[in-house]
Amino acid sequence: MTQRTSRVVALATLGFGIACAPMARVVGPAPARAWPGVLAHAQHSAARGEFDTADSTLATFAIRYPTSDEALETSYWRAVYALDPSNRAESVSGAISHLDSYLAATRPREHVLEATTLRRVAGQLDALNRLAAGAIAQAKDANAAAAIARALTDARIETPRAQTESTSTADAEIKRLKDELAKANAELERIRRRLAQPPPAQH
Repeated sequence: MTQRTSRVVALATLGFGIACAPMARVVGPAPARAWPGVLAHAQHSAARGEFDTADSTLATFAIRYPTSDEALETSYWRAVYALDPSNRAESVSGAISHLDSYLAATRPREHVLEATTLRRVAGQLDALNRLAAGAIAQAKDANAAAAIARALTDARIETPRAQTESTSTADAEIKRLKDELAKANAELERIRRRLAQPPPAQH
């Protein structure tokens, strides 16, 4: 091989290496290539209020690339969208499940601090929701007891005096229901006071 030929081969080899370097960066793993577009699509969908589409987009990616680091990030973003107040399908329990899965993973993650904060907030929201549900149930029970008591009172008024035994039974039932109503109202007031208190400071 002549000296001139050697130079041509060397230059060709160098040029091939330079051309291949950026190509290797562009190709990369399939999940890494697909993730930016998938996340952008999910974010645009959420911005338009299409949370079902955003969640479905992320879930599909996670199913397709389950072992990728990017699939783990879908759990964080799905939790974010599940907690969005404008999401009609808002699910605190669903968000907690996604965040617990994300924080329990040992693979590299991009949003550990944000996920930790969201998990605390979601936990407080879940506790408040449970208290509110209990208060509503207590109020319904109290209203039902009051209605029965009123009905029994009316029935007692219309009862002939001769039916003293029936009247005595009605009086006992009314007293029992009034006692239950008083207990329900007391419990409801206790729950209302608890709801009015600020949540305990997190350490």
